[in-house]
Amino acid sequence: MGKMTMNSYLQMSISVLSKSRSALSAREILDAAYRLQIVPEHLFGKTQHKTLHARLSEDILRNRNNSVFTRTAPGRFALRHPSGSDREARGEYVAPQRSYQLKQFDVFCAEAHEFASYTRQTGSLILFRLISPLFRKQMSLRRADKDKKLARLRLLVIIRFKDHILTVTALDAADTGSGRSLGFLGYIKGDDANLFSVESFGVDAAARRTVAEQSAAPSTLIEALERSTESDALRCMWMDEVDGKHRSVVLFTEFECRDPDEFLSYIPAHRSPRWTRVPAEINDFSSLEPISRKLMVAEGREAIL
Repeated sequence: MGKMTMNSYLQMSISVLSKSRSALSAREILDAAYRLQIVPEHLFGKTQHKTLHARLSEDILRNRNNSVFTRTAPGRFALRHPSGSDREARGEYVAPQRSYQLKQFDVFCAEAHEFASYTRQTGSLILFRLISPLFRKQMSLRRADKDKKLARLRLLVIIRFKDHILTVTALDAADTGSGRSLGFLGYIKGDDANLFSVESFGVDAAARRTVAEQSAAPSTLIEALERSTESDALRCMWMDEVDGKHRSVVLFTEFECRDPDEFLSYIPAHRSPRWTRVPAEINDFSSLEPISRKLMVAEGREAIL
């Protein structure tokens, strides 16, 4: 049997998901299809699940609400109408690309002028605990975009393996600019902190959620990431307006990865993920997106890199 067409992948997925009571990952769909003997054995290579994940995501992106499939969580797929069109559709998880475009989530903001004493040290990293009390406002990102006097709280999640750092292509809709990023760029959202959070902003929850949103890594792998920066030692950096982008304070948090090959396998191929020795293997700082570029030249960057 030759290579499967996109339609073959989708038909196979429909057959598997119609028999499942819960959402499945692409890998789980393939494993079930193998047990059901509805795909030939020779199609089960190491990256076959990535191809299936891409096909399902493409169908959802192209057909939107008309797609047979829905994404219920990062990397989890289900049939939109499990038992026919007369059943209520399942809830849909909004992927980070669409989430950034919709800008309907709450972020933390502060008055930009309150950072005047810190912005004079534009090349330095700042202890976040010194300026965290300034972030007293919480509003939707869409609303924050309309006020140029505000600074938003951003997040850069750095994933390290020994002397290497995971670098990826920045999301097109990440509101930072194009180029490679030294980790996953995101936001600390208003609902990341809860009654059980040790940190007032829920940084750890925000970081792991950001990784989950931008990869297909299972929750067990994300929870296994070891955080290597204590709350009181978290550092941040002021980003003035660049190319029309809004002012922001970028908070850095770092995690250690135990299995680099497995983790890399869950990052979408279009983001060109790779482990990079920093700064030795970065030949051109201009190839980095603005936040990562500034971090590379910031005084005190050794605290992160």
